[in-house]
Amino acid sequence: MGDKRSVLDALSAAEKAALLGLGIEELDTRAGYRPGRGYVHPAKAADEILDEALQPFLDDLYRRAGLGIRSAAAGLAAGILLGLYHCRHCNSETLLEYCPDYAAERASGVVSDCASLGIELPTDELLDLMPEWSAMLH
Repeated sequence: MGDKRSVLDALSAAEKAALLGLGIEELDTRAGYRPGRGYVHPAKAADEILDEALQPFLDDLYRRAGLGIRSAAAGLAAGILLGLYHCRHCNSETLLEYCPDYAAERASGVVSDCASLGIELPTDELLDLMPEWSAMLH
C-alpha cells in the first residue's frame, strides 16, 4: 500500500488543513443578525463555512466519478473520509467546535454518495485506518 498510503495521507492532510484552518473569527461575518436573512446561529454559520471548505474535494470526487475514473474517485473518497476522520475530535479554537458531529455526518454522506455513484471504497484499508467509524463503512 506504500504509494497509495502516501497519496491518502496527502489528501487527508490537505482536507484536514482546509477544515482546521478555519478559525472561530470566520463567524464574525456569517453569524448573528444578517439583513435579508434574519438571525443565523453560530453553529449554522460554522456548518456552512465548513461545507464551503469541503466542497472542492467533493466536486473533484463527482467529477472523477462522472468521467468514469472509478479507481481515482475511490482513492479520493478514501482521502476525504480519512481527512474527516482526523477532524472528528479537533474542536478547540476551530469552527468544528460549533459542529461536533460535522465530520461523522459528512463522512456518512460521502459513503452514501459513493454507493450511489458506483464507487467501491477500499473498505478493508479504511477499517484499519478508521476503526471508530467501522459501522459507517459496512
